[in-house]
Amino acid sequence: MKRLLTVLVAVLAVAMCTSAFAAGHEYTKKTPQQRAERMTKLLDLTPEQQTKVEDIITRRDAEMEPLFKSLKEANDKEEQREIKMDILEQHKRFREELNTVLTEAQQKTYQEFIDARIRERKMGTKTY
Repeated sequence: MKRLLTVLVAVLAVAMCTSAFAAGHEYTKKTPQQRAERMTKLLDLTPEQQTKVEDIITRRDAEMEPLFKSLKEANDKEEQREIKMDILEQHKRFREELNTVLTEAQQKTYQEFIDARIRERKMGTKTY
């Protein structure tokens, strides 16, 4: 009986911790304005740059949405691979277009931010 009670308490503790952890890490898609605002803070963008960045983000979202939708609907691996290549190409174009708006110092800061996010995703941590 004592052992059963101990097991039940342990299971309950794990369930509570899991739900608390999951509740703190819900994903909410940011609007282009929110992402431009974040980039403004990160890169100290001028108002003109902020407007251009927001336009770039909005255009990128419009181009990416059908790709992500078709990726979900893709049935075979080859089709998924082709769509993923298109998505990577879009990311590359986005960064190139973004770099035309940013100064060299801002480009360096942004690249460091991207590199840190890639490392965090590989390690499964989030520090920002």
